[in-house]
This record gives sequence, structure tokens and C-alpha cells, in this order.
Amino acid sequence: MVLAFLSCAAFSAFCGGKKDKPSVKTEPKVEETVAPVIQEEEKVPEVQVPDLTLNFKGLDLSTGMDVDQKEFAPAKLTLVNIWGTFCQPCLVELPDLEKLSKKVMWQRVQVVGILCDVFDTSFKGELDLAKKIIREKNVSYRNFIIAKNTPWLRNIQAVPTSYIVDSKGKVVAGPIIGSRSADEYKALIDEALEKLKK
Repeated sequence: MVLAFLSCAAFSAFCGGKKDKPSVKTEPKVEETVAPVIQEEEKVPEVQVPDLTLNFKGLDLSTGMDVDQKEFAPAKLTLVNIWGTFCQPCLVELPDLEKLSKKVMWQRVQVVGILCDVFDTSFKGELDLAKKIIREKNVSYRNFIIAKNTPWLRNIQAVPTSYIVDSKGKVVAGPIIGSRSADEYKALIDEALEKLKK
């Protein structure tokens, strides 16, 4: 449990925060803006977009079965939401992500979650808490736990952080830092689908 806390400590302080210059242009929700204000003269650090097609291995939280990058193949796009059990804005947006998953299913788009504070089944307390949260929030889309050294969890500056990836796991939009409504996520997905047509 201490290890999980320390692993996420770097971005738990910015949980749900937004940058003044986010990668995806959508207005932040005022009540969720908790990151320090970046002054105009300060340089915003460049966010590295990971290659999410590499080393993606983990477990499905509900079934315990192994998962890898093939999980992206059936869908045109996947919204990957990286969240933590300690992060209140993450928990608040789970019902919106559930609503979104049902809304975009017909477009061959899926939603998956990745936990940032549970890396394997030895994290018993956090694992049980995550399962309880998912059950209580009526989340039916899949959630994964993956090793902390995979590209998905590197350079995460805040949670929730989301990416929209194609069927090979290549990032087409993101990082999307901070929580969003189902409609806001839907607009970003529609935009990404249009890019795929070009």
C-alpha cells in the first residue's frame, strides 16, 4: 500500500488539475481546477506522448485474465482513461465515462480504464477498493491493471489523464488532462474519427 502511494505521489497532488495550455482544447470545469496556476512567462513543460503499442501487458480487473495491445484491435478508437482510487475527480467522472461507453459503442469506439495506483494483484487493499468503486459506480466498461514501468504510466502529470488511440494503440488525441463530461469526450472522439477518414 505504501508503494502504491509513493508511486502515484508525483501526480496525486495534481489530481484532476488542468494546465492553462492543455493539449486538447476544451474548457476546464472550474471546481476541478486544482493545479497551480502557470504564469504567462513560465514555460509549460512539453508532455511526451508515449508509444502505447509497446509493452502493454496487464490484467483485466474484473476477470483477472491477461490483456495486451490486442485489446485495441476490435475498435476503431479507444478512449483510455488513467485514473486512481485516491482521486476524487476521477471517481466523479466514472458515471460519465460509463454513459459515454454506451453512447459510442455503435461507432466501434470503446472506453477502457487503467488504474495508476494498482500494478498487480499483490496490491490487495487498493485492488479491492478499485473493484468496490467500479461496482458502486455501475461501471461496465473494462478496467485494467498494468505494470508501472509501461509507457502508459510514464510522464503522467495528473489524473485523470486520457488518450484516444487507434486500433494499434497509436495516440490520435491527448493527453486529455482532467475530467470531462460524456458530451465533451464524445466531441473529442467524433473529431478523432473524422481524422481517421482523411
